[in-house]
Amino acid sequence: MNRKTELSRVLTKGGVLTPSYLNNILDVAEKAGNDTVFFGSRQDIIFYRNQMSDSANVQENSGNVLFFDREYAYQNVVSSYVCVDILPSTAWVHSGTYLNVLDQIEYKHTLRVNIVDPKQNLVPLFFGNLNFIASQTPNYWFLYLKFGEQEEAKKWPGLIFTNDIASIAIHLEKMWIKTPEITIEQLIHGLPLKFPVHTFESDEKLRIPEGFFPYYEGLNKNENDETFWAGFYWRNNRYPIQFLREISRLCNQTGLGKICITPWKTFLIKAISPEHKIFWEALIGRFGINMRHSSFELNWHLPLLDKEAYKLKKFIVSRFDLFDIRTFGISFSIQTKPMELFTNVVIKVEGRLNLPAWMDIFRTYSISYAYDFNPNSSQYLLFEQNISKNDLPQKLNELTKRYYAEISVPGRDAWMKPAKSITTQSFVIQKCSICGTVYDQRYGDVLAGIKAGTPFKMLPLNYSCQVCESQKSEFETAEIVEVLE
Repeated sequence: MNRKTELSRVLTKGGVLTPSYLNNILDVAEKAGNDTVFFGSRQDIIFYRNQMSDSANVQENSGNVLFFDREYAYQNVVSSYVCVDILPSTAWVHSGTYLNVLDQIEYKHTLRVNIVDPKQNLVPLFFGNLNFIASQTPNYWFLYLKFGEQEEAKKWPGLIFTNDIASIAIHLEKMWIKTPEITIEQLIHGLPLKFPVHTFESDEKLRIPEGFFPYYEGLNKNENDETFWAGFYWRNNRYPIQFLREISRLCNQTGLGKICITPWKTFLIKAISPEHKIFWEALIGRFGINMRHSSFELNWHLPLLDKEAYKLKKFIVSRFDLFDIRTFGISFSIQTKPMELFTNVVIKVEGRLNLPAWMDIFRTYSISYAYDFNPNSSQYLLFEQNISKNDLPQKLNELTKRYYAEISVPGRDAWMKPAKSITTQSFVIQKCSICGTVYDQRYGDVLAGIKAGTPFKMLPLNYSCQVCESQKSEFETAEIVEVLE
């Protein structure tokens, strides 16, 4: 293949795409001369382009055109949809919650928009400029604004209603584009003058998840039902097109409608039924895929197509293996240029001479770690600097020991025990059969003026879903199971 230096990036909103949609993307990538594609850290798909792919449109059966960003001028919307049903989640946040919001987002954003659940810890909370984070109040979200890499995220006063997320994101961005020097405080006070922001006043505090990092690869059984989920990781982030086509084909044959991309350049398939598990095992075996990589190498964030970072990672991982050290629950990133950080530990390539890495004998490195080892804190502390390459693994070994000595994560031990030792609590809820919106009597419905503790049967006959306006009769009884902390 005649490789090009220019890349096309496909923006897949929220990291969610259908098998047929993926196939259409692969068609364009293949016509452009590619036999592999890459995943980006913002849940996008990337491949080399030529004139054949420049004017191509990719369409799903619904007729929605998939947007190609050739100049990296726009940003993909990131969501934690990928975590639903496999990681802890806020009681009212379901698959339909994300899909409803994503369907409303049609504007091509230059600011990074994140829509995340604070109870999961796979998708970072503050990885965007506009960070919508689920609150405990049903259908309401915190909004945190963050523009600088080192800047602390600032909280929007009040909670944002689900159906207002798309509109508020558009208006905030337009204000920022019109006046790039505008401050976050000016945005907060200026938006209500230009757009009616309906917020719910609440003194609820956001609880940031602890730094424990889940293992998200392999074929795994869901704890709350009989289904399975599969997580796929490709060491060099070069996913063969033929392999992805087989994934899409098997999804179609077994009735699975969604493929989910993670910010870690991997993807997950959820809701695999027990009777179909054997087909996934056969596919994995046919392609000879290792489905249980060590956490030594799995939990890394590297700049896209950065050979120097990839070689450094391979060197460190090989030394980790020799040291027989433990890195479970820790995530690492290698910073060769300015980039957004969302890992526990950051290795920065410094170097004193502007020479190629292979001949720069004076190159040095520094190691930093997130405050309390929690990357969602957005604060990093220097651990060591001016370290040689050979000394890096040992210094990282010392830092991992500090992590296990100092960090106290309430939920971590539960993840390491068998499922039967996890304490759970179940609740009966009512869920809209049309869009998945939940009515939980523990919280009531603030927007409809219904107090917390009001049983569903006591709601007025004209009660309707706050998201899709379906009638009360469209709600179905369901049970949710929460992991107690």
